[in-house]
Amino acid sequence: MKKILRLNVLLLAMLCSCSMAIAQERVVSGRVTSSEDGSALPGVNIVQKGTANGTVTDANGAYTISVPSSGGTLSFSFIGFKSLSVDIGDRTVVDVKLDSDIQQLGEVVVTAGGLVVQKRELGNFATTVKA
Repeated sequence: MKKILRLNVLLLAMLCSCSMAIAQERVVSGRVTSSEDGSALPGVNIVQKGTANGTVTDANGAYTISVPSSGGTLSFSFIGFKSLSVDIGDRTVVDVKLDSDIQQLGEVVVTAGGLVVQKRELGNFATTVKA
C-alpha cells in the first residue's frame, strides 16, 4: 500500500511540474489608436515577431495576445499607417499610437486576371478618378 501511495505522489508531482512548464505564457493586452486624433483603430494586425502568433484589434481598438513570459516583440501594422514594432519586456499592458503614412498616388490601373497592361494599351477603357 505504501508503494502505491509513493507512486501516486510521484506521479502527481510530475504532472504538476509539467503543467508549470507548459504555463510559461502570459497575456498582453492594450489599445491601438491613431496618433493624429486618438481614435480607435479596428482591424490592426498584431503579430509576435518570429512566430505565427497574432491577433487583430476589435471595434474599440483593443486586443489581447498570449506571449511567452520571456518577453518578445510585437509588430503592429494597418493600411494607411506606418508599421511599428514594440518590445514587450515584462509589461502586460502595451498601448500603441500609430502614425499615418500618407502617400499620394499618381494613377491606379485596375486589370483582371493578373494581366499586366499599360494605360496606353487600354484604349477607351481608361478612366480618370479625381479626389
